[in-house]
Amino acid sequence: MAPSAPPKREPLYPTRVAAGALLGQQLSARGLLGCVLLGITPEGVEIAANAAKAMGAQFDVIVAAFIKLGSNLAPIGAIAESAPSEMDPDFLPSGALLDKLTSAIDASRAQVSQDLILYRTERPVKALNGRIAVIIDGQVTWPWKVLAAAKAAEQLGAKQIVIATPVATQAAADRIAARHYELVCPSVVIDPKGHPAPYGDMAGETPERLRSIMIAHQAA
Repeated sequence: MAPSAPPKREPLYPTRVAAGALLGQQLSARGLLGCVLLGITPEGVEIAANAAKAMGAQFDVIVAAFIKLGSNLAPIGAIAESAPSEMDPDFLPSGALLDKLTSAIDASRAQVSQDLILYRTERPVKALNGRIAVIIDGQVTWPWKVLAAAKAAEQLGAKQIVIATPVATQAAADRIAARHYELVCPSVVIDPKGHPAPYGDMAGETPERLRSIMIAHQAA
């Protein structure tokens, strides 16, 4: 007799709209008024848009991409906008991996350049100079994209960075805390792989990407 499949885990949030609204309420409760919410492409865009709507804040998108040495491997870093790459400090490549690492960084930089056209038609991010920037992603399993986005927002003049997400792994939350960024996250999970389906309206990568591009264009 074949072993039974493990029970399907219930989503943490019924929809991205609900998750974004809850996140917006929590951000407002912390007094983060007059801030700019920046949704990381693609997963953070819809969450950030709904959080901004709930708290009456400005919203825009920030483009980022993970750096991976293989499609099935965990990311070792990330790039956001034109800022320098953010790398896992525990990743110490041998000489044999340096060429592969350079190629991976170049591929991620090319992806960011392509996505800047898709999401913002190469227009600049809304003005951040002297303002609070809230970096939002859909699920922070690894911290590198939100940290790369934080670095990019700092270069654009943000006076304070807050990182927010409906769900994060404990390991990612610890990394963010170690960098002294404030984290707003209603659901922290122990599983290092994160939650398999945090939202009840998960639609797959391509539909989600198309929807996030449409939302991003509305932010202009």
